[in-house]
Amino acid sequence: MRVTKSLLTVPIMLLLMGAALGWASTADTVKGTMNDEAPSPLGSFPAIFEGELPCADCPGIYYHLDLFEDGVFFLRTTYLGRGAGAISDTVGSWTLAADERRLALFGITETPMLFRVVDPETLRKLDIEGRDIESSLNYDLRRKDAIGTIEPRLTMRGMYRYMADAALFEECLSGRRFHVAMEADNIALERAYLEAQRQPGEALLVSLQGRIAERPAMEGGALVLTVVPEHFIGVWPGETCGARKTTSELLNTRWKLTRLGDEPVVMAENQREPHLLLRSQDNRVSGFGGCNNFNGSYEIDGQSITFSLMAATMMACSHGADTERAFLAALGKATTFRKTTHHLELLDADGEVVARFEATELQ
Repeated sequence: MRVTKSLLTVPIMLLLMGAALGWASTADTVKGTMNDEAPSPLGSFPAIFEGELPCADCPGIYYHLDLFEDGVFFLRTTYLGRGAGAISDTVGSWTLAADERRLALFGITETPMLFRVVDPETLRKLDIEGRDIESSLNYDLRRKDAIGTIEPRLTMRGMYRYMADAALFEECLSGRRFHVAMEADNIALERAYLEAQRQPGEALLVSLQGRIAERPAMEGGALVLTVVPEHFIGVWPGETCGARKTTSELLNTRWKLTRLGDEPVVMAENQREPHLLLRSQDNRVSGFGGCNNFNGSYEIDGQSITFSLMAATMMACSHGADTERAFLAALGKATTFRKTTHHLELLDADGEVVARFEATELQ
């Protein structure tokens, strides 16, 4: 079996990096907020930094970074010389190390982007292990006090709820709650949510393409940052954002089945959840299909995955048998996989998603 090294080492790297650098493991507040008496080493908020940093295959990458007092960041990177499509926006959460001199941006990739706080006017980009980059090239972002924050446009996931003609969206990577603008593709989002909810006001995971822009508040008329849903993608019953500032390993993680093809898998209360577990020590896969336990073998080569020698117990069940048949059939069709921080998708030879999972605690 060949497994991509980064998939196995990223969670361990994050753990060791956090211990070595002194990141607050669960901090949702940061130094310099209104609840702290000591001034922030980043100065006043929002703290806005810009600069052109080196690029391996283009003239340079221009960074615009907005740091907000609640630990949220907006980042826009522009790849110079690439024309249309060269701009990429990201939102996420930031944390200072215990020494208040190293800054981590969580949410860009499965490893945080790291900077040294040189002074309140300067951030210096570090390598993935938190060390200074030995180079004569510029790796500094400089504070810009005379410009405004960006309005990021990107694909977002978040927990959405709609009640009393008002909608809230808690963006997964930053944890910030936004009101949702009643414009663009909002009607499609509302309708899909109302069809999927099992009880009024239930929070459901949704995905959309949109932007975060200033709109008048519902009360008072002041401008506030609001999610504008430009294109609704999907609603994912039974799923959550997962823990922020962490990532789940592909192997030795219990992956709960949440969707087969286009159909959500929602189990009744107290019903055992279908799931699978890819064990690293023996290349074996085991799990529960909805009616019976199953096991077999798997092989991974890069992003390719195949399952073989699958066997299951033969219990008869009044519930879950149809889900189990579809689940095992999906495993037989899988040829590649796609993993984000806490979600896993299996795809067939045509690139269609045949099964989707969310990481859960081993039981």
